[in-house]
Amino acid sequence: MKTRNKATILGVGTELTTGQIVNKNGSWISEKLIPYGIETSAHIVIPDHRELILKSLDYAASQSDFIFVTGGLGPTSDDFTRDLISQWSGQELVFDEASWGHVQVRLTSRGFTVKDIQRQQCYFPTGAKILTNSQGTANGFQLTVESAHGPKEVFVLPGPPREIEAIWNDSIVKWLFVHTQLFDKKITQSWDTLGVGESDVAVLVEKCFANKWPDLQYDLGYRVHLPYVEVKFSYMKSQENFAKAITEQIDSALKDITILRQFQDIAQIFSERVSKTDFAFYDFVSNGYLHGRMSSHLKKYKNWMWKESTTAIDADFFSEEENYLALLPHPDHDLKAIIMFNFDKTNKSIEIEAPMNSPLMSERRKQYFAEMALIEFVKNTLK
Repeated sequence: MKTRNKATILGVGTELTTGQIVNKNGSWISEKLIPYGIETSAHIVIPDHRELILKSLDYAASQSDFIFVTGGLGPTSDDFTRDLISQWSGQELVFDEASWGHVQVRLTSRGFTVKDIQRQQCYFPTGAKILTNSQGTANGFQLTVESAHGPKEVFVLPGPPREIEAIWNDSIVKWLFVHTQLFDKKITQSWDTLGVGESDVAVLVEKCFANKWPDLQYDLGYRVHLPYVEVKFSYMKSQENFAKAITEQIDSALKDITILRQFQDIAQIFSERVSKTDFAFYDFVSNGYLHGRMSSHLKKYKNWMWKESTTAIDADFFSEEENYLALLPHPDHDLKAIIMFNFDKTNKSIEIEAPMNSPLMSERRKQYFAEMALIEFVKNTLK
């Protein structure tokens, strides 16, 4: 079985290095490569500087078999990525009439005037495969480059994330599927735990290894994303039989504190459950944390209402209410809260207590209560 391959992702643009925008493209591409057995060895962000871009391409070639370049394919004078790829690869740029037709159709159909400056988006290195951009004017391209470090597969993409995703789904996914069949794929198991600190979780997990698996090559990591502590255990598919026993031991060690597995998001699950109904949220405890967890999902809802305050509505208010989730303060205990909900013929009131009792952890408690409101709702309403 072929060994793991590496990728380097280069983000081109002065707006990235000055902090004007964040390079989300790098993390998006890295995540998409994992199922194909390609591991990202480096993310590099480079300003619109010719010498630095060329040096970065040389470095990427020394580290990786695959190079993904994003940005710098537009029609202006600071868009010279294609010129530098041509120089670096030794392949002359040639004009592509089909791409020029693509630019004209896209612009005129939207009421824009086609300008001659936009012709520069239609030049590609000799031998490149053009990757049509259904969401923008600048097509990407793919080129095999014979570098000083051997042949490298180079994918050059525009900067806007929506355009990258379109090209990825239309062209790159198919290529990767065919050309990575023999790669040893990485498998990652994840556990999101709640209510126990990172060091306590680590003690539980690392007992599962205890010098019993010398032949297994693996990565073990922890990530705190409040209020969760995430555990990640990664191994190669070729060693899946070894890893199965460890996965089962971690499952057992964390069974009392595991809330989610395999990178699930409780807010996403909640949203899928109720997004097609009219729904009301009442939060009198978390001081915005519950809204923060749901804000990116609310646009999917047919009709929703949100009430947030430090003064709670009396519980009797909910006697006739349907399709709601309410988070209310406990009348006698600061470490407790009350979750009430009604949905799909399930009507419940649940009292929960935060495991963190220090006065210095009041914000952590609010996060905990917000998360538990979603968790208890999903747990009690999923059929």
